[in-house]
Amino acid sequence: MIKTWLGRRSWIAAMLLAIAITVGSLLGLEAAHRRMASDYESALQAMTAATELNEVTVRTATIVASQRGYLLTGDDAYLSSYLSAVKRIRALSGTIVAYYTRLHDQQALRDFATLIETFSLHIQAMSDARQAFAQRRMSAGAALARTDRDIDSLEPLQDGFTALYRRELSRARLARERGRTDRWLSAVSAIALSLLNIGLLGLLFRRLGRQLRRERRAREALRAHQARLDNLVQERTQQLDELTTHLQNVSEAEKTKLSRELHDELGAILTACKMDVSWTHRKLRQSDPVLADKLQRALRNLDQGVQIKRRIVEDLRPTVLMNFGLVSALRILAGEAGQQNQWRVTLALPDDDIELDEQTSIVLFRVTQEALTNAAKYAHATEVGVSLVHDAHQVTLEVTDNGVGISPEQIRKPKTHGLLGMRQRVSARGGKIDIRGNAQGAGTTIRITMPRVAAAGHETSGV
Repeated sequence: MIKTWLGRRSWIAAMLLAIAITVGSLLGLEAAHRRMASDYESALQAMTAATELNEVTVRTATIVASQRGYLLTGDDAYLSSYLSAVKRIRALSGTIVAYYTRLHDQQALRDFATLIETFSLHIQAMSDARQAFAQRRMSAGAALARTDRDIDSLEPLQDGFTALYRRELSRARLARERGRTDRWLSAVSAIALSLLNIGLLGLLFRRLGRQLRRERRAREALRAHQARLDNLVQERTQQLDELTTHLQNVSEAEKTKLSRELHDELGAILTACKMDVSWTHRKLRQSDPVLADKLQRALRNLDQGVQIKRRIVEDLRPTVLMNFGLVSALRILAGEAGQQNQWRVTLALPDDDIELDEQTSIVLFRVTQEALTNAAKYAHATEVGVSLVHDAHQVTLEVTDNGVGISPEQIRKPKTHGLLGMRQRVSARGGKIDIRGNAQGAGTTIRITMPRVAAAGHETSGV
């Protein structure tokens, strides 16, 4: 148990660690993704700035060429190109200054401001030379010479723009390299995370497989244990049934023996006593009336004893059942019970007796006897019906009454041993018993179905 507990704790700790690593890796991947986005944005901005710086350099050369063309030819097209290039450089200057301001690159901002200031001075000088030429205050040669001097001074300016251009190219390259590094780290992290998850899934499925196998073995062991218990219960139930059947057979055998002894021995004794007392009574009737009266009383007591003996013998072993069969015994039993309890009895019995083995006849007779006793003792019935039908394979007995009825709970859990005894007698002979209340909510119907010949498994020899 301790080993299982430790194993479960270590598995939980490993799962928590794996979850922490997974969450950390996901956060790292998200941070790397944001860095890559920032690096690519920086590289894009740097390339845009480099393109603008390169355009400034090109536009500077355009300004020089347009100035020389205008001074040589006086064509306004050159002047228009000149003015357009100046306007574009000033617009690009604002964009580049804003870019450096966002980057907080003070050095680049100072260098670019210096270059723009120098560029503005040269533009002003070339504008002055152009205006002097236009106003005829300066010859074309002089204006060209002055322009050439300005062109020579523009070379350092172009070099400065080129340096800034290369610096932005370097900045873009570094940003791309950082992006590639982050992308590589992200790929490595994703692969490691995937491998970790695959490993965790493998371990999980392995543990789940072991758990399922343990549960399957536990279920199989439980089923096997349940089967053993069921077999044991069936075996004990069969033993109890056999024991109960044996006890019933022994009881019937003892009743038969006792009834025979009572009938033969006690009956003979009572008959002999009655004959002797009767003879004595006749002899003394004239000579001793007092003693004759006592003997007459003794004769009445002997008659009562004979009647009690006969009733006991009938209860122990009904002679009518043994001598005349089940049908006659049921007819007499129902008639006597109806007369004794003032019932209206309805009989539906065969005209002739049916051939049944002795034990089956006894079971049907005893069940009927118990049902009639219950109808008188508990149901308070006024009407009782007894019916018996049969075919080549089975016989069905039905006893009904119009008494207070019986509830399903009393059928499932009877409070007396009468219903249990009936069920045991019937099941011991391979029969079925159905006890239910009538549809009208009053009265009880007991239906017993028995095979004409008891099954071999239910045959039990008497003692």
